[in-house]
Amino acid sequence: MTGIRGAAALFVMLYHFHLKMIATGPLSTMLLHGYLAVDLFFILSGFVMAHVYGQALEAGTFRQRSFLLHRLARVYPLYLLATLACLVLALGRSGSPGAPLSALAANLVMLQALGNWPSMDPPAWSVSTEMVAYLLFPVIAMACLRSSRRTALITGAAALLAVLAMTFAASRHYIGAPVAKGELDLFFSPYTLVRCLAGFTIGQLLHRLYRNGVLNQVLSGNLIQCAVLLMVLATMAQALSDFPAYLALIALIATLAQDRGVMKRLFASPPFMLLGKVSFGIYLLHFQAIGLVERLRTAALHRGLSADASDWIASLTACAMVIALAWVLHRGFESPLRRMIRRLEARPATPALAR
Repeated sequence: MTGIRGAAALFVMLYHFHLKMIATGPLSTMLLHGYLAVDLFFILSGFVMAHVYGQALEAGTFRQRSFLLHRLARVYPLYLLATLACLVLALGRSGSPGAPLSALAANLVMLQALGNWPSMDPPAWSVSTEMVAYLLFPVIAMACLRSSRRTALITGAAALLAVLAMTFAASRHYIGAPVAKGELDLFFSPYTLVRCLAGFTIGQLLHRLYRNGVLNQVLSGNLIQCAVLLMVLATMAQALSDFPAYLALIALIATLAQDRGVMKRLFASPPFMLLGKVSFGIYLLHFQAIGLVERLRTAALHRGLSADASDWIASLTACAMVIALAWVLHRGFESPLRRMIRRLEARPATPALAR
């Protein structure tokens, strides 16, 4: 699953670099569906959590403290660095953090999703919603992994209906924002939490199907896997297709879970694996490079290049710079701190002093 995380992070980055683009054809429409890669992250996260911790839950050996420590070790060091960097940039630009103290405090503990506080680093809203999902993981897992088949079906139907209800409401302009690029481009509370918890739930139910062997033989076939990938691309190339695209993403995760076939060969290739290893850094760091894209685009235009060529040269150059920075931070900051935090779990308790 590492490679698909890299592809999704790259998709989100290109989407943000082209926010001013107007959908004029299948390629631009597909690119402007980049926010759906965040929903893929949510579904994937639920699947992976069920895969890693599901057996411990069923055996009664799951420990919430250990689980949260591992999750914090994975996300908090780089999250905190990106948040503080955005705060410093805001202070440098205007002399003000641009947010009240309550918002700053919520950002520092990754719980801004519980209120309508803005994220200092805009893409980090999804990290905050995932922290809520981690806190609720034992409860969600009970409904998805340790329940009867009927309860699991009801839970999955409720999650899908929540996503369908949001897309329908957004298509009727009952919810949404003027700058949204599509129905599920919902980046404010409480819809962010609904998006995350629905995807997290669906991911765990997918793991239950995978563990039980349902459809595994069918989904491991190369023809089916190619058809699913084409379905993802085709639905994203159509306007007003967020819910069908969401269903296609669920099918994509189900095929990737087979760990064999053409999908494995594609997303286990060295470029995607490299992107996957630094995907969290790409996701958290890229938004601040939007201004760099604009400057590079202007410089290319001044050199006489066409608008399309300038756009792609600027975007790909900025992408390469963000990926390089993410790799440096992954090797020199993210991974060492992750190991250091995880060592806290193995540290023996300090013995009481003898009286």
